Amino acid sequence: MKKPLLFFALFGQMLFAQQINVTSVTLVKSTEAGGYFYPIFSPACDYLLATSVNYSGLKQITIADNSVRTISTDAGAGYGVQISADGNSILYKKTTFENNLRSNSVISYSRTTGKHEQLVAPTREAITQKFADNKPQFVKGKTLTRNNISIAETAPVICIEDQKMVLYTAGSRKELVPNGSDASYFWASISPDRKNIAYTVAGKGTFVCRIDGTNSKSLGKLNAPVWLNNQWLVGMDDKDDGERLLSSTLITLTIDGKVRQTLTTPANKMAMYPAASADGSRIAYNTEKGEVYLLNVQIK
Repeated sequence: MKKPLLFFALFGQMLFAQQINVTSVTLVKSTEAGGYFYPIFSPACDYLLATSVNYSGLKQITIADNSVRTISTDAGAGYGVQISADGNSILYKKTTFENNLRSNSVISYSRTTGKHEQLVAPTREAITQKFADNKPQFVKGKTLTRNNISIAETAPVICIEDQKMVLYTAGSRKELVPNGSDASYFWASISPDRKNIAYTVAGKGTFVCRIDGTNSKSLGKLNAPVWLNNQWLVGMDDKDDGERLLSSTLITLTIDGKVRQTLTTPANKMAMYPAASADGSRIAYNTEKGEVYLLNVQIK
């Protein structure tokens, strides 16, 4: 029995010795036009969406030739933007003010026709938009609206309401407070396989729990976490002096917290707000000046 036990022990060490190697680093866009911030990948990884530092406007960066196409100049367009599974439709918010009161509407943009369509009229209520494959759905007024989407097609949506996580599924709304109802939750996202949620608690760091809110595990500091795949997260470790940002590096971390590493990025540039491609082979991020870099990575 000793040999099998030794084999399994070595196999376990090899699993935990997994690491992510950066195979190339490419500058995609520099700081022209005020810079590009908070990039996200299209599902096919053929383009990135990016916005301004205050989320105003939305631009498409084609990865093959680095060309830029303006999708919107609306205020708030870059916050919570979503892309359909086929990459042809984009959902974004438009922020407007009347009598100093802010309202948000939801706009659908077709990359095929170039047309914009208002799907949700301006409202003071919080809105969270998400695609179920290629069909839009919305959380508004604590209700998940899913026109022409069957129960089987409905995608789960995680929202932050009153600083708590709320999970919406077809016909269900569930408040999730794995760290207690007094904690302040943000940066919540669902894993690609829809089994886990990554989230951050103010003053306590980032955690992963099951999609029902159970079995919460602390991962330490990992700001702006996103899913690289079902087992890895990528986020940033940023430091400031209370007034200005001093440094920021990219961190990858397994969801069990056993493997944590700093990714190699260009020296003397802060790496912030990473995004991951759907296949987990690329990571995009912006610097503090609005440069966008693209990393090709391998999990070994």
